[in-house]
Amino acid sequence: MKLARLNISDEKYNILAKRYGSVFNSIEWLRLFGKNLVLIGIYNANNELIGAFFYSSSVKLGLRYALTPSYTPSIGFVIVNPAQNKSNAITFEKEVHEAISDYFLLNKYALVSIAFPVSVNDTQVYFWKKFKVIPNYTYQLSLHQDPNAIFDQFTSERRKSIKKAEKDQLKIERCFDNNIVFDLICKTFERKQKTINQAFVKKILFEFANDTNSYAFVAYDKSTPIATTFIIYDQNVAYYLFGGYNTQLKHHGAGPSCMWQSILHAKQLGLSIFDFEGSMLPEVEKYFREFGGEIKPYYTVHRGLFPIEVALKLKMRNKF
Repeated sequence: MKLARLNISDEKYNILAKRYGSVFNSIEWLRLFGKNLVLIGIYNANNELIGAFFYSSSVKLGLRYALTPSYTPSIGFVIVNPAQNKSNAITFEKEVHEAISDYFLLNKYALVSIAFPVSVNDTQVYFWKKFKVIPNYTYQLSLHQDPNAIFDQFTSERRKSIKKAEKDQLKIERCFDNNIVFDLICKTFERKQKTINQAFVKKILFEFANDTNSYAFVAYDKSTPIATTFIIYDQNVAYYLFGGYNTQLKHHGAGPSCMWQSILHAKQLGLSIFDFEGSMLPEVEKYFREFGGEIKPYYTVHRGLFPIEVALKLKMRNKF
């Protein structure tokens, strides 16, 4: 098995990505990261491309970092497992992960902090290689249900807030002006007193987003936009990427109503899953949980030089 760097425009990679990957594996998404994006192909003994993953590489103070790219849920790991029985399939996947872990160790990154997709449930090799393996969680809602059945899975509080928004005559409409979406996203981060990479969010909204990969809904109080949801999607899954609301004109049903319409639109598109891109923040996790999705674990792996891990432990003790 061999790992080698790929160009994002490589034809064989794009065939692999379209068949087995997500929207985050697409050329359009990966090119947002420019020269920091590293795309790695996984080849078998016959030099056939059978898998891939990517990460963001950067240098700070002379130290090299390998990280999951911003606003991306994972490193987009995909693999075609040729094994015909369960035992051989497990063995093959462990060999792939051993090659990946060795790749990061041999490249002597000062810090590696990467996330794997929900589909990866065996990270034992990284534990053996002295990486820290940390479970994270998202919520996924099956869209193979009647809309009424989906709505009935929401908590009573969520259902009431959506009905209250309707009673108060809030308008929930699909939005084609991402300037409105951007403004509401920024207002949310201002309220939480947290920074946001506005330049990169703009790249997503104005360079990546189009009618074939994304959509947004906005709640209006009369003619004033007060909440939004921004979703990106592929052939199977819709991903909640951003939300926002106007702190001066809050309505507790505005955000949930945008989310509800986003779920309905994903179903209308013929998608299978609505992924809330779950957060490890308790208040955000609770909000996503109230929409009735199934909790799904995914794993992050971390390894750094000892002084860096000690420094990071002060801020991120749950990872280092």
